Amino acid sequence: MKKIEEQLESIEELLSVMIRENASIVELIQKSAESQSNILANAVSEVKGALKQYSSGQLLESRLSIIQKRIEGIPATLQVKNHHYFDLRSKGFIISAALLLIVTALSVAVAISSYRETSRLRESDLKFRIARQLSPVLTARVDSIYYKDPDQAELETQRLEARKLSIKEAEVLLKQKQKEIDQAEKTLKMLTKTLSQKLCK
Repeated sequence: MKKIEEQLESIEELLSVMIRENASIVELIQKSAESQSNILANAVSEVKGALKQYSSGQLLESRLSIIQKRIEGIPATLQVKNHHYFDLRSKGFIISAALLLIVTALSVAVAISSYRETSRLRESDLKFRIARQLSPVLTARVDSIYYKDPDQAELETQRLEARKLSIKEAEVLLKQKQKEIDQAEKTLKMLTKTLSQKLCK
């Protein structure tokens, strides 16, 4: 309810501003029309005065009086034919514009994602081609494994990767245990040395 009241207040404010601007525009149009008609009337009277001096001026004078009557018949204010405003019918256009904006944003996101994926695939292709040049036997074996059964090739690759990862973890653990053993041996040597020195004294 508050939103509706706020919207009504904002619409009322907008309407009052538009009415004030419209009134000032109408006033400017009236002033300009009055000044133009005064200028034209003065020009016509000057031309009439100049034409009275000549014999063919009578014909021109009658034509000028007709023109002056037509000028005076022009309305001071002109009606605006197109009114621009928002109402319930324009809601569809606003929703359509918002939907088009969303679709455009999604299209740009998909295009960027596709570009990144294409770049990644190009890199992989280049790496594979380099590997093919360096070790054609190995790459031929990889190709034959993959083309026989792609699903099995993926499972085999995952198994080999898991095995390699577990081997690396075991190596790290072995190095850690080796360090602990070395540390324990050093400590044992120090203890035996200190013990033998105490016994000798």
